[in-house]
Amino acid sequence: MKRPKKISAIMHKLLVEERMDAFSVIEARNALLALGWKSSNADNLRKQIYRQLLSFLNNDWLRTEGIGREKRYHVTDTFMRLKNVGKTDVNYPVTTKAKADKNDYSILVVERCKYEGELKIVLGEIDEYRALLVRFPSLEKHITPLLDESKIRSAELLGKVNVLSNVLKSLSAENSAC
Repeated sequence: MKRPKKISAIMHKLLVEERMDAFSVIEARNALLALGWKSSNADNLRKQIYRQLLSFLNNDWLRTEGIGREKRYHVTDTFMRLKNVGKTDVNYPVTTKAKADKNDYSILVVERCKYEGELKIVLGEIDEYRALLVRFPSLEKHITPLLDESKIRSAELLGKVNVLSNVLKSLSAENSAC
């Protein structure tokens, strides 16, 4: 009898139990967090998933389409043909849905911080576009559309930050009233 192929608990949860296919790294991370995966840091979890995806690519268990943030991972027939897929023990056990704390909204704090960081970057872009317009007025027709796109993006990000801040503020007020 053949020994089962060992894969991490993360990949077992995503590919075997949840049957994910055509996903990005961020979608995989968010799916794990939504399923109650215990992780102290969403960014570290994303890195851990990415390392696992690379090993699966090397084994020809996954294939990719796209580049950069548009990269999608697809399960291959080679992986599907593995009959005995076991999982290895890792330090991050999956909590059952019944045990998961329904009032744990720490992911909202992480998302708000991410959007705040992106907003700072976009605001830096806007400042730089304006500086370039002052230095090179002849490039106005090239720079203006880029500046407008950055302004729209900054408005969207500010909206997301405001929504998350308001939700977290109301949750904080609700918890302090109890």
